[in-house]
Amino acid sequence: MVSPNTDEDIHNRLINQQNQNSYDSIPSHVLSSQQQQGRIPTPTGPTKFNMTFTFSLFASAGSLLFAGTVWYVMANADYLFFIWHPVLMATVLLFTTNGILVLQTATKKEEREAGLNWHKLIQSVTFLSIIGGFSIVYSFKNSNNKEHFTSPHGKSGLITFILLLVQTMAGSIFVNFPGLVGGLVKAKGMYKYHRFSGYVVLLFVYLTALGGTQSDWVKNQFDHIWVWLLATSLVLIGVVGRTKGSKLKVW
Repeated sequence: MVSPNTDEDIHNRLINQQNQNSYDSIPSHVLSSQQQQGRIPTPTGPTKFNMTFTFSLFASAGSLLFAGTVWYVMANADYLFFIWHPVLMATVLLFTTNGILVLQTATKKEEREAGLNWHKLIQSVTFLSIIGGFSIVYSFKNSNNKEHFTSPHGKSGLITFILLLVQTMAGSIFVNFPGLVGGLVKAKGMYKYHRFSGYVVLLFVYLTALGGTQSDWVKNQFDHIWVWLLATSLVLIGVVGRTKGSKLKVW
């Protein structure tokens, strides 16, 4: 004998029906995308997979591999005052990369605020390191009566130095002194340009670093270009994989 439906049974049935109607109202191609997103097949069935976190690991690992290799090479080279130039520039590379990562996928207010605080701290280290690294190589060449900015690496380094300074100061103004650009609303409207130019600066940082690894002095210490290319490739995959196209619209 079938028991009569209680009020609770009827209520639960109505809720399930409403949920099913909402579910059915989602276009099939969107639903399929949502169902498949972040899932990979395994021998025991599909499992969730956080690609955003994975791309972050790629980029962080690549930047750490590049910077760590530079530090390792410099630690094993005969000491020169010049050594502090690649040491500090490797710090710039590491911190610039991770300074971008902390803001790439932030969407909620709390995430943006936390990411911005980390971004400011990280890029402050970048700012001090780039000034220190540039000053050391400039002083070293002066003391040895060598010309400045004659090699492709030197010219690229000068461009990167200027871009990083402008990028850092512009970001500081937008966040800390928005009144200088017409107020908070206008400053926030400029974030998208700052974000886009940050990727351009990052590209110059790695191009300049790769050029430095191919100098005769560095190659005499460590001539394994595959390490530099592997590290750069990991960063490229990681940063591009975490990039949101909607955040890069500047036109």
